[in-house]
Amino acid sequence: MAQKVPLVDLHAQYRAIQPAIDSAIQSVIERTAFIMGPDVRSFEDEFARFCTSTHAVGVASGTAALELTLRACGIGAGDEVVTSAHTFIATAEAISAVGARPVFADIDARTYNLDAHAVEAVLTPATRAILPVHIYGQPADMDALAALATRHNLVLIEDAAQAHGATWNGRTVGVLGDAACFSFYPGKNLGAYGDAGA
Repeated sequence: MAQKVPLVDLHAQYRAIQPAIDSAIQSVIERTAFIMGPDVRSFEDEFARFCTSTHAVGVASGTAALELTLRACGIGAGDEVVTSAHTFIATAEAISAVGARPVFADIDARTYNLDAHAVEAVLTPATRAILPVHIYGQPADMDALAALATRHNLVLIEDAAQAHGATWNGRTVGVLGDAACFSFYPGKNLGAYGDAGA
């Protein structure tokens, strides 16, 4: 008899840590500190330390993190952002949401990450940013992409939704560009019960 094996078994995961999860949820409910409370601040501080970053800002989702970061970097209508087509739709969706145009560059056949030579080939005067996606927990070649961004005066934003804790040449993903975005969707490398981002 065939048995279905779930891709992500959240029930089994929850049962393994149920007392701690239930206690934490009950604590938040009792304090009625649902938004911007001490638990959010604690998460931001702990995640910043985890990423070896100065700051982290908790948001509703990885998509929101991408959109807010693009807006904070001044990217909008008429701008182009070069990214990978080998990603979840949220990357291109966030670029479009700020009025910019996603431009897709090819990936490296060995790493499946954005290829710096392919990025350079699609740059135009309208290009304002490079947005590599660290796919499958493996960082993109951030040395090559950072050099390219510097040479062309472009913003470098990491989509690290699948790379929590990954390192590139001894440095933690999340501090390799001008900004980085993470997702805590339940199916991600470091998933939450619900959705969240930073």
